[in-house]
Amino acid sequence: MNASAEQRRLAALARYQIMDSPGEAAFDDITTLATRYLQTPIALVSLLDDQRQWFKSRVGLDVCETPRDLAFCAHAIRADQLLVVENANEDPRFRDNPLVTGEPHICFYAGMPVHSAEGYPLGTLCVIDRQPRTLDAQQRDTLIRLAGLVEQQLRLRLQLLEGQEREMALSEQKALNASLLESMMVGVVACDAKGQLTLINRTARDWHGVDILDVPPEHWWRYYDLYHSDEVTPLAADQVPLWRALSGEQLTAVSFCIAARGQPVRHLQASGGPLYDAEGRFKGAMVAMLDITERRQIEQMKSRFIATVSHELRTPLTSISGAIALLLGGAGGDLPEAGRRMLGIAQDNTQRLQALINDLLDIERLESGLLPLKLSVQPLLPLLQRAIDSNQLYAERFNVSLVLLPPSAELHLICDAERLLQVMDNLLSNAAKFSHAGDSIVVDCRVIDDQVQVQVTDQGVGIAMEQQSRLFQRFFQIDDSTSRKRGGTGLGLAISKELVERMGGSIGVDSQAGQGACFWFCLPLASSSDRGMP
Repeated sequence: MNASAEQRRLAALARYQIMDSPGEAAFDDITTLATRYLQTPIALVSLLDDQRQWFKSRVGLDVCETPRDLAFCAHAIRADQLLVVENANEDPRFRDNPLVTGEPHICFYAGMPVHSAEGYPLGTLCVIDRQPRTLDAQQRDTLIRLAGLVEQQLRLRLQLLEGQEREMALSEQKALNASLLESMMVGVVACDAKGQLTLINRTARDWHGVDILDVPPEHWWRYYDLYHSDEVTPLAADQVPLWRALSGEQLTAVSFCIAARGQPVRHLQASGGPLYDAEGRFKGAMVAMLDITERRQIEQMKSRFIATVSHELRTPLTSISGAIALLLGGAGGDLPEAGRRMLGIAQDNTQRLQALINDLLDIERLESGLLPLKLSVQPLLPLLQRAIDSNQLYAERFNVSLVLLPPSAELHLICDAERLLQVMDNLLSNAAKFSHAGDSIVVDCRVIDDQVQVQVTDQGVGIAMEQQSRLFQRFFQIDDSTSRKRGGTGLGLAISKELVERMGGSIGVDSQAGQGACFWFCLPLASSSDRGMP
């Protein structure tokens, strides 16, 4: 056996954790049977490590181990087959061995290797006599079969050890999971399939002010002080996030609040769902809760600030814009060319500020849910024509033409007409600003499954791939210097995305740098039954 194979054999032996272990009746029974069936005074279960042979079981011998270099069993595992030495005194391999010349005066030896589950020889079951003798075929077969019983006991031992290790690992993992749950700043609650609460971690206990209570699910809202986000209306039993998860619902960012006695109201978002084991059996439900109280307060402060500032700016800007328009219209008499040019610059910047304020107010209303949508069935072609007409003068400022390719069939979609026009205004104005003089911007549409896709395609500067993922983020502009020169707030596409998604659609872009861009959005196609919608 080479060094590498010996290292693997020793590693296999170590896995059994058997060296120097206490005696076991199962092994002792086998050695006792060996002495009786083979009629020898000594029988051993011998295991070899790198230094010694150690006897897991022994009959007729007082010592528990011998040096490996003296062991007959070392020869047996090297040969990896039954080894029979009928007279050691006449065998040149053993006649000078101290175990032959001295105690226990071995003369006859027969050893059958016992193997690990992987087939490595770990030691032997052997029988020894102090007189020369032989083994007939039946006796050899008996020794081989008894060695097989030793192997079975070794495998049972390994299975037991592996089971204990798995149980220990599982126990340690459970303890680690419990420690992690207790240390999390997120509240976690769980129940079994019958609705019995099984887990409320430390954070959730602190929020509720109570631990696990033995109450049925229909009373959770009352005992755990659960309310809607208005802080006044109690959650109905079937609106409690854990109840909904127990009912099979998958939850994402469900808002509610805890109004525990003696504590300030805490606003939360819950996510979770039902729990199943590896075989797919329903085991209960779990919900994780994130404290959004501070974030909610910050958002409310921001909303009030934006609304106040926007209102305070809009009134004087309206007056300024009106005054400039009157002056440019001749209300103050004839103006010199330089004065008219400066008033034109002032008017452009006033309009830009008004657009920014309107965009800020739209974003705020969208975030707070105060921008109502009036969804109805609308014919698509008239809406697209209105968008083209309202943006024609703007496109002419950049020497760009707008082209509408009418659909081959009359199409109706479900949308808010005014908000769709707002989306088209954003896409067409962007296309005009980033097109080259003399270019055409093409608007067309097509049906994809149960949706209508509207495309606005330009031949302008295009958009690099690495920038496209950020296009619909607030205040993102492709290039600051270009954006300043061509105008824009960086909010138009973000507002368009919010509006399209709230109308049940999606929005995106296909582009490469220097090769123009195709902005598109999809909205639900109205079916014949939808035509009855107001």
